[in-house]
Amino acid sequence: MVKYTHMALIYSGIAVHTPVLIPTIGKDGLKLIETTKSSMERLEQELYIAQPDILMVISPHGESLADAISINLQATYCSKFEEFGDLVTRLDWKPATMLIDRFREDFKRYHLPLALVSDDCLDYGCTVPLYYLTQHLPNVKIVPVRTSSGLSLKKHYEIGKSLRSEIGKSTVRVAVIASADLSHRVGENSPEGLSPKGVAFDEKVQEILRDKNPAGFLDIDDEWAKEASACGASSLAMLFGILDEINHIPEIFSYEKPFGVGYLVASIRIA
Repeated sequence: MVKYTHMALIYSGIAVHTPVLIPTIGKDGLKLIETTKSSMERLEQELYIAQPDILMVISPHGESLADAISINLQATYCSKFEEFGDLVTRLDWKPATMLIDRFREDFKRYHLPLALVSDDCLDYGCTVPLYYLTQHLPNVKIVPVRTSSGLSLKKHYEIGKSLRSEIGKSTVRVAVIASADLSHRVGENSPEGLSPKGVAFDEKVQEILRDKNPAGFLDIDDEWAKEASACGASSLAMLFGILDEINHIPEIFSYEKPFGVGYLVASIRIA
């Protein structure tokens, strides 16, 4: 198998998006996920060292389309945490307009399911990771990708491979972060109750990372992900599609489940 090297893709990772990570929202609850918070800060440090020009964030939340992934293209993006009781925290980012436009053109040419949308504010699946990851990268441009509510995990994986091809043509430095909480059914205190399939899902994702085997994600079918109540499954499918056949060095910073939801933070350096 040919491995891709010397690409514009210079860094990738997996980030948690629970709003509890925002200090003004989490408050005392933040102490319960101190390990995850520290890992997010470590991810930020690695991303800063990588110095990307563009940061693509793949989120499974917000107004998703049934038949396509979507990319938000807006003059300026803002964070919005009012739904979680935070009326104060507000951050702004700029789009990577040229790369987004090229995605649109090429996906149209190859009849791939991608739509452009335009929203002022990004969903929390994007903004929670960005809150941490852009603190020392004020000039980084953003590509906010939203997964589809109707396409299969396998289709998301294939879309990821197409995105990889596009990123490879870029002349700037691109980092990709999958915003993905894992199974919401990995503890007795889980919102939807404990499920063996949920525990197995989280173990499988960690195994894929340890084995450097992105294609292993294709072993997870849609029913399994649904049973596991893994909101980040589609984000992970796209990330692993992007990493397919790329030399990479994964490192799991932490995994914990204090609220019965699997929180995994991982760095995936491009070799």
